[in-house]
This record gives sequence, structure tokens and C-alpha cells, in this order.
Amino acid sequence: MASVPAEERFRRWHLPWKERVCEEVTPFSHGTVFRSLRHPDYWEYNCIRLDRPMAASEMIAAADRELVGCAHRLAEWMIPMPHDVVDDLRQRGWIATPLIFMLHDGRALHEGRGAIGEVDYDAVRELREIWHREDFGEHAETDTFHVQAREVAELARVRVIAALEDGRPTGFAQVETHDGGSEVSQVFVRPERRGAGLGSTLTAFAVRTAAAAAPDVWICERDDRPRRLYERLGFNAVVETGVAILPPGR
Repeated sequence: MASVPAEERFRRWHLPWKERVCEEVTPFSHGTVFRSLRHPDYWEYNCIRLDRPMAASEMIAAADRELVGCAHRLAEWMIPMPHDVVDDLRQRGWIATPLIFMLHDGRALHEGRGAIGEVDYDAVRELREIWHREDFGEHAETDTFHVQAREVAELARVRVIAALEDGRPTGFAQVETHDGGSEVSQVFVRPERRGAGLGSTLTAFAVRTAAAAAPDVWICERDDRPRRLYERLGFNAVVETGVAILPPGR
């Protein structure tokens, strides 16, 4: 597998997964529409995926047309999207985020200090809700959403690592594995505990966990600060993608 170019390894790992989760996968002019009737409140699995750029107005119209019945709208793209399109989406009230998927180079990572170990998925629900509010404001995740999110994560053999202080999680990382690759899919630290290296320690622990499960370890970043951290830990940028979300009620 190492002889296969990194971008091709990404596509073999990343692209089939959503087709496996979603019951409805249909082509449209610029890509693919994904719908999951089993997980209607899980935004990521009810979306349009673009294989080539669209103007913001066209993207919104396509999402409105293809995602009828969903309380949200979500578009993702597998190619670099022009900055003016991203800016236009933001001006129209969407949360538009360019992303970069990064591949770990396989270097050994040192263990950090502190009480860190694997926990049950639901042990960090409070942290998940804090993170959600940071990203999407006071839009509330429902119990139904949490059930659906856990079902999807369990399909990818989810493992959750948490840092504990007096038995209380102060940060967590999530690892999901499928199709020959593992992803450190979430890393989050309580706001009051940031800046002390806990995020780096959690990420390193998660990378070791992911590497034991699959030959390729991926992570997705969305701004420069975590990217610099991930590069220090041995990750290299491979593919530019992105996502735009219009949450319910906006």
C-alpha cells in the first residue's frame, strides 16, 4: 500500500465509507447526493458531495433541491474550492470551512504524562456538547442525534480516549477505523485546560491507537494552529477538501 500515492490512498479509504452508511446514493450534475433514512438528524450523512466547483448560489440551490425534508443543509467538496465561493457562502449565513486531510508518517510518538486511557463513548458526551456549542452556537443536539452519531461511529470501530482529572474528562480524542485506514476524527480539550499541551498528548495517544488498528493514520484539520501541531507530530498534508453547513433554524 505504501507504493500507492497518498492521494489515491485517501480516496480508497475516505470515499467508499459514506456510500456504505447511506441507503440512498444518487449522482447529480456536480457530484453525489447522500441520504440516510436511518440517520436523518446526522448532518454528515444527509448531504451533497461536489467533485467540481459550483458557485455559492448554485450550491445552495442544489442542497435545497436534493435535501428536501432535512432540517439542515450540508455540502462537502473533494477538491479545492475557490476562496470567493467560501466567502459568499459565509455571507449567506453558512458555516463554510476549507479542510485538509493529513497522513501520518509512521514515526514513533512519546507517551505523555497524566491519566489518559480508553473510555466508553458516552463518557465524554458533555465535552461533545461543549464542542458543538462552540462550533454552532446554542443549536441543541438532541438525544436522537447522539444515538445516530454513536451508531455510525460504532460501524467504524470507534475508540474514545480521554484525559481524566478526579474522574472527570478534561479532553478526549476519537479514533475510527475502516477500509484500511484509521482517522483521529476528533480531538477536544475543555476551554479552561487549553494551552498546557493536553491536546498534543491526546493526539499522540490517539495516533498510537490508530496505528495499531490500520497501516494509514489520517487526521483532518481546519486552521493553521492545529496544522502546525499535527505537522510536529508527523502528519503531512495530502488533500484539500471542505464543508459548508446551514444548521437547523438558521
